Amino acid sequence: MTDRIAAEYGAAIRDFKATMQRFTEEAACGRRYVLVTKLKEWLRSKVRPDSNLTHVGCLLRGAYHGRSKKQPGLPVDLEQFQSDDNCRLVMFSILLELDRGALVDRFQRQNIVDAQLPINLQSLQEKLETLHISDAEELAAKFNDLQWRFCAAKLDLNMSWDHKREMTIPIHNKEKINSKGGTATLWQIEVREEFVSDRLRQAVLSSRYGDPPDACYQFALKTFEEGNRDLYVNEKDAFVALQKKPGIIQYLGEYEHKEIRRASTRTNGLRTGAEEEEVKTTYNILLEFGERDLDEHFAGQLPPVLHTEVEAFWKELFAVAGAVEVMHNLKTNIDGEVEEYYGWHADIKPDNILSVQGRFKLADPGFAMFVEKGPELPKEFVLGGTETYGAPERHPGRRDHRNAVPQTIDIWSLGCVFSMAATWVVLGYQGIQQFNKLREKAIKGLVQEQRLHPHLQGSYLSLDLGDYFHNGRQVLSDVISWHDFLRSHLRKTDQITGKVLEVVDQKMLLPSSDRINAENLCTALNRILASNQAETKPSIPKTIMEALLEVDEEAPSSIIPSGSLSTTNTIQFVTNSHNHKTRKSKLPGLPLMKTTHRSEYLKSALAQISEPNPPSPFHIYPIETLPVRSEFSGLHVSSPEFPEWRQSKEIGQPGASRMSVSTFAKPPGKSTITSQNVFQAREEIEKRQNKGFIGKTRKDDLLTRHFGNRDIVRFLLLTAKLEIFKRFANVSKKFLVDNAETMKDFWYEATYLLETLVMKARGQDENGIDLSFTGGPVQVENKKQESEFKKAMKKPQAMPKDGVRPDIRKQLGNIFAKYLQDLDRRRVNPYMSEPRNLTLIIFTDGIWAGVPHKGDIDSQIVSFVRDLQNKIGNLKHRPVGLEFVQFGDDARATERLRQLDNNLKSNNIPDIIDTEPSTGNVNKMLLGSFVEEYDDEGDDDEAVPNTPPLNTSVPGASTRSHASQSWEHNPYPDRYSSSSREYPRIYR
Repeated sequence: MTDRIAAEYGAAIRDFKATMQRFTEEAACGRRYVLVTKLKEWLRSKVRPDSNLTHVGCLLRGAYHGRSKKQPGLPVDLEQFQSDDNCRLVMFSILLELDRGALVDRFQRQNIVDAQLPINLQSLQEKLETLHISDAEELAAKFNDLQWRFCAAKLDLNMSWDHKREMTIPIHNKEKINSKGGTATLWQIEVREEFVSDRLRQAVLSSRYGDPPDACYQFALKTFEEGNRDLYVNEKDAFVALQKKPGIIQYLGEYEHKEIRRASTRTNGLRTGAEEEEVKTTYNILLEFGERDLDEHFAGQLPPVLHTEVEAFWKELFAVAGAVEVMHNLKTNIDGEVEEYYGWHADIKPDNILSVQGRFKLADPGFAMFVEKGPELPKEFVLGGTETYGAPERHPGRRDHRNAVPQTIDIWSLGCVFSMAATWVVLGYQGIQQFNKLREKAIKGLVQEQRLHPHLQGSYLSLDLGDYFHNGRQVLSDVISWHDFLRSHLRKTDQITGKVLEVVDQKMLLPSSDRINAENLCTALNRILASNQAETKPSIPKTIMEALLEVDEEAPSSIIPSGSLSTTNTIQFVTNSHNHKTRKSKLPGLPLMKTTHRSEYLKSALAQISEPNPPSPFHIYPIETLPVRSEFSGLHVSSPEFPEWRQSKEIGQPGASRMSVSTFAKPPGKSTITSQNVFQAREEIEKRQNKGFIGKTRKDDLLTRHFGNRDIVRFLLLTAKLEIFKRFANVSKKFLVDNAETMKDFWYEATYLLETLVMKARGQDENGIDLSFTGGPVQVENKKQESEFKKAMKKPQAMPKDGVRPDIRKQLGNIFAKYLQDLDRRRVNPYMSEPRNLTLIIFTDGIWAGVPHKGDIDSQIVSFVRDLQNKIGNLKHRPVGLEFVQFGDDARATERLRQLDNNLKSNNIPDIIDTEPSTGNVNKMLLGSFVEEYDDEGDDDEAVPNTPPLNTSVPGASTRSHASQSWEHNPYPDRYSSSSREYPRIYR
């Protein structure tokens, strides 16, 4: 017996060592740390599926196999040993690593438990001395060294910590973004989910990506070295003061850390090859991650062309003016006591304007200054800044540049940013390069003039070569001429940029005493937007919009971070090719670029065109129908022209769709659910995508909260019928597409919606998804990328054809029967994995021309649910749910689906069915069949008026065209074939 246990223990220890190696990672600093959550899960798991013995039980039993036979059992209570309150799994793991597992009960008696780790070395030595262990001092030292590997720091919201030198910061990946003027380094970092607190997770939901158990969060980390602690303190204090203010990059916390760095030793200036350790203190600020700065936005995207694209871009950038106004007139509230301050940012430039989830935010208040408000407009001496965008009064060549300056230095800098933005809007990124060259030449000319005639400047001003917008006193005349040049080349669709340039010339790039203040600037910018919304919007044919959208969707989110060749290098390579054919062959390989704001505008416009009664076949809906960004409220100018939401269209109103469709966000307080149409969902997905070195898409947090262990399972696209069947064990996952002729006009919309749902559900299905069609050979198996499904939908063999009218009952029957069959298998074989919950999403126009007696579908569902009740019992938690998504506006089909949703309860059937129009809430499509609050949305709708009566006749079996049809692959042909007569009917 003892030999067998010893052998098992040896195998268990080897398994433990291998698991430890698998769950140990190297941090960016070079130290190693353990994924403790994964390790605990493994220790608590069973050794074999057919055994009740856990890994920790096996290891404990083996650790004490040498005990006297007069001491049966274990000296520790296994249940208490691994309980959350007094867990000892980490302590035991450390002892196992030290080959001292049999000491676990003695450590336990000294109350050395996981919650006490890391334990102070002196305290540990004192505890071990009382245990009369011969090598207590040596064991304490080894335990102390090893425990830090299991005690990596956990990032928390608003943390303010001084970490010991032994502490490991568990940064899984780290990549340098830039060095901020030599004073600090900005990093993009990736941290495993288990090392991010719940509070911090909630604050940065959109930065999460990847699937459990490998989910990570992405942050920006600004690191200051020892000599720059004062700058660190100043920036930290500024961020704390600006916390939760609109338009400002979000501050998440800070910490000091003594890092151990290894450096090669040198003798007489030469490296010896040996390494020595040095301890350096770093000061770190944790921030939300911005995908790109404004400079990178200019370089990585094409400028706006369409009227609404131009407006959307400027509206986003004007939010930065709102952030400046917040800083200039800062209010703090501490326990109800409001204090007011004047503030300066002092370093506004494109580098410090970041795009976070598609919204521009002001960052890097490293040189910010705040003073308490008084009766007079303030002036303060401020440090730092960037010459190119700095105001004339701060130019180092001026004798008075160290004098106190007003807040309007920020207005000058923002005017320079607007000037660059206007250049990009009109001429693109190459125009920015041309503008830079123009200013550099202008400054060079002034410097030459100064050298030739030094008496003209006197001792007051000395210019040096460089790039800035002024001559030391006022704006360069060449800048004003450039603005005139831009105005003369504006697109007809651009009614904003010229007005912005007027504000820049007449109110911003002026002497300090004449500049507009931030509050009045926001008012002026709001007027520009309001007047633009009154302009007549040009119309674009739907076919052109679809073509523009398709190319924009194919373009990568940004060409700057990815690949070894930039756009410039690629073009240079092509143009340097001497052979004409070589040059031509390289052209198709040039990278596509996205046009700013194009996708979100075209998607919204196409969605509204697809409504049943659009005002005009080619009318373009203006951008004011889009919800206003919350950051824009930072402009502190309310206006009825900027509604925060759109009211739902109700049935019976002109232009209303067949159901109450909430196209945009609902007013606060009217609903607890999250509403998104397909285009808003697509925009959110694109913003969730990681733009940096990690290259993964973040998981949808709303779906994660609701799906849990649920299969998204099947989308059944009928009459574009689509199914996702996320399988358990040996059951395959599928999209089933019924390519009937009546869906022909909706195929583009169905393809786009299918692609969006796959993207939105990404990460909820670990094993990939299958796609098949009721007609034709096209199939996709175990794929996760939406491109595979889009490609399949576009294949000629899969697209709807005239005369093709598949019978939905066959596919429903196969799916239902397969699910019940797997339940039966689970009953026979209890070791088989239990089937996961099923969600069946059915895309359909509801016409079902291939089904002569529509009530058979309801009867089929009722029969399936009753069989399910017999096998499972209570269906209160909706283990199976059906979501019908309707395309088109066939009134009879709409009423049929509405009754199907509302009338099942009259047959004592649990409410497992929900319906939603294809232009409706995407979250409801995914969640409505099993999440009650989503199911209830829109359930109060009245019946569709003027609906023709439904066909409620019950013809005999002899009149059914499909009565003799035999269905392949149906394990329950007697119950789910079309020839069965035992279905209870819903429609009477």
